[in-house]
Amino acid sequence: MANGNNLLKNTILYAVANFGSKILVFFMLPLYTRYFTTAEYGLWDVVVTTATLLAPFITFELVAGVYRWLLGETDESKKQQIITTGAVIILRNLLLFNVVAVAVLLLTSIPYGWLALLYVDISIVVSFIQQCARGLGYNKLFALIGVPQTVITVALNLVFILIFHLRLDAFFYSAIIAGIGVTIVGWLTMKFSHYLSAKAYSKSIIKSLLIYSMPIIPGAASWWVMTMSDRYFITVFLGMDDNGIYAVANKIPAILMMISSVFSLAWKDSAILAYDSIDKDNYYTNVFHHFFRLMTTSVICLALLTKPVLAIFIANNFYSSWKYIGFLLLATLVSAFSQFWAAGYHGAKKTNLIFISSLVGAAINVLVNLLLIQYIGLYAVAISTFVAFLVMWLMRVYFAGAYFHIQMNYRDMAVLLPLTAIAMIVPFIFNWVGIVISICLAILVFFIYNWGLITLVYENMKEIAVKWSRKTAEK
Repeated sequence: MANGNNLLKNTILYAVANFGSKILVFFMLPLYTRYFTTAEYGLWDVVVTTATLLAPFITFELVAGVYRWLLGETDESKKQQIITTGAVIILRNLLLFNVVAVAVLLLTSIPYGWLALLYVDISIVVSFIQQCARGLGYNKLFALIGVPQTVITVALNLVFILIFHLRLDAFFYSAIIAGIGVTIVGWLTMKFSHYLSAKAYSKSIIKSLLIYSMPIIPGAASWWVMTMSDRYFITVFLGMDDNGIYAVANKIPAILMMISSVFSLAWKDSAILAYDSIDKDNYYTNVFHHFFRLMTTSVICLALLTKPVLAIFIANNFYSSWKYIGFLLLATLVSAFSQFWAAGYHGAKKTNLIFISSLVGAAINVLVNLLLIQYIGLYAVAISTFVAFLVMWLMRVYFAGAYFHIQMNYRDMAVLLPLTAIAMIVPFIFNWVGIVISICLAILVFFIYNWGLITLVYENMKEIAVKWSRKTAEK
């Protein structure tokens, strides 16, 4: 299937763009954990968490709707209508939100409130520009725009922290300036003003967009409950210091999430475009076979690498975070599987089923937190996230039968899932020699199970390099 080749090429493109930027952020972690207190780092994490929660309610998730409607659209006037209509509604909602937020900030004192408001505004604008780029087929722009954004953010953080000795203000200033910069780059590259016209606003399009997008809002909120609300439970029941430790604990699973997100960006496009194919079940199954192997073997490696890596890279007062990473890696794993099934639901335009499963997962997350957090502390937060995503994934597998069917490879599951459990236990019971030996064995398992995929990626990268060389020579 041609979509398979496009999926691999787009995944490679997104990987090249994302890995560089994410690794750069990861290597900044030693500076952040030594310069900021656990409470300060925890406060910044709460700000980012709150911004993530607010975005779906402000935008009505029209950012996702605009992307879905642009994908596959060939008529230029229709593209203009879609983008203009989405932009008008989002800007109107953003204006109303700012009026309310300004009134609140004038009446109450919220730490970093004004900077946080500007951060939310810029984040939404950047997200809209990026998804329009993706929907219009500017995949390289969409993938690569994150690189200058990260470079600018990191560079400014170094300046603001090391030269001006700012505290959390440094994070705000860097993120806001970088967001403005990439918005300008994206706008100019796409000639974005071409897609905006007062005459292009369409009531019929906004109706269809809202029908698609509105069910995603509670789904996005539920997703936030499972991934972000833990910070509020920690802050209320355990304190801001523990929130800082938990924020650092999430940095290792963030590497796994990066792998998943890179793939999911390309997979969502392919799953939607392939949905009407009679061969979609075989295609979905084949892709998941490789995805399951890649993600599970990555969890095994990361679970074993966590303790030695954190011992080298972060300050002592954050080091205890390694204990909670195992369950967070499992949560990220089943979350990635849930996202895989969600792409199929987007292809079927059944976003209501995404909402239902997300809502159930969110309820379970809150319940487990409330029952256990006072007894087992941060372990409760990590476990609640894992259980919530597991239930959500199983629900999506169950409901998918009416729209598509993905066949599980039970032989792979029988081998890799027990190895994953063992990898979680090893750092608690073995010394450094045992951990190093386990890491070497895990890397061997990774290459054995992913050799076919690695070979395929290598061949495609070689093909891309040859084409690029030919284009360069022609110029």
